[in-house]
Amino acid sequence: MIHSLIRFAFILLLLIPAAQASDVIVEAEGRAMILNSDLTSARRAAISDASQAASLQAAARIATTQQIRDGILEIDNMSISTLGTLSDVEVVDEWVQGQYLFVRILARVAVETTCPNGSASSGYRKSVVITSFPLLSPAQASTGGLHRLGQDLTDHLSNRFAQHKNLEVHNASQLNMHPNPATAPTHMLDDGTLTSLLRHTEQMNVQYIVSGVIRDIAPHNPQGPRESNVLVDLYNQLDTASARHMRNFVMDLFIHDAFSGALIHQQQYATAGRWLLREQRADFNSADFQQQEYGQKVRSLLNQVGSDIETTLRCTPFTARITRTDNDRVWINAGQLSGLSAGDRLSVYRRYTHYDAMHNPYSELLNTRVTLTLDNVQPTFASGVINSTDSSANIQQDDIVKSH
Repeated sequence: MIHSLIRFAFILLLLIPAAQASDVIVEAEGRAMILNSDLTSARRAAISDASQAASLQAAARIATTQQIRDGILEIDNMSISTLGTLSDVEVVDEWVQGQYLFVRILARVAVETTCPNGSASSGYRKSVVITSFPLLSPAQASTGGLHRLGQDLTDHLSNRFAQHKNLEVHNASQLNMHPNPATAPTHMLDDGTLTSLLRHTEQMNVQYIVSGVIRDIAPHNPQGPRESNVLVDLYNQLDTASARHMRNFVMDLFIHDAFSGALIHQQQYATAGRWLLREQRADFNSADFQQQEYGQKVRSLLNQVGSDIETTLRCTPFTARITRTDNDRVWINAGQLSGLSAGDRLSVYRRYTHYDAMHNPYSELLNTRVTLTLDNVQPTFASGVINSTDSSANIQQDDIVKSH
């Protein structure tokens, strides 16, 4: 009874400041094997295990995309440093069961929630490729000679991220991911079904693929079609403030996960501005284009596109491919240049290859609830040990690790 009262009082004391600081109060369990009857070391390890569970459980409560199922945290092996800081940890119960010492703790966790879904952002450097933005109606590019606009947009966005500390961006302006822009990002499979998945993306050796389609760059006529009149046409040409000089710009942005091909973000952007050049060529990088109101509006809109790409990818998990395994040691194709450090912990996902009705392969990723702890980090690769020797996990080359 006294223990319960003390525990209730402890919870109240934690909740008062937590409401002001937006901290999360959690209860978590941990365990550790007792070696050589050393209860002190086992208790220390069990508390550490419970503290990790508390930090992860706090993030699961905040992030709507994470959950606990059957008493097991779906994502149970994220690095504590990514989630937040533990304080006021109290052991409220402990017991021995077989060769293991179990503890139950209460703790306050301050979790960084800077992403739209309430989850903590990853500080790792993610690899991205930006491909071309094909024109839905290439004939619209004749006015001004904007036939390379799709490649120019790719160059512009890639240059924006050239010095970005958390994004390693690759320019693939000659690569068109959407040969049929009218239906992008939807693709028809051989069996007639529709999907937004991109096929055969792994060879790019990146984590995310940015692509899109330019839907409209046609002149805007708010008054609709009319019969030609020489005097009226001449007047409209001289009247630079006329709405008849307006030109549209509409584009779709798509972001795909390169490991699964899944579409994770889609957004449409639109603007318009005055285009006063008639027959003169003024490609995207020319001074004439930049001096037009239309050019200024398009470039301003692309700044917003770049900001949205940055925000979206900041809140997506860091992912790397497993390149080699040797018993409990695992190598991955990311290292110091991606922001990894010794001691970082990553979730291991098993990749399963399935085949559709037309024998086309597609991947499924399943969380093995196995943790990779890095202890050897080189510039472009790293290795570490997994916390399980259970053969049922069957970790193999081309499986992946995630930051959550």
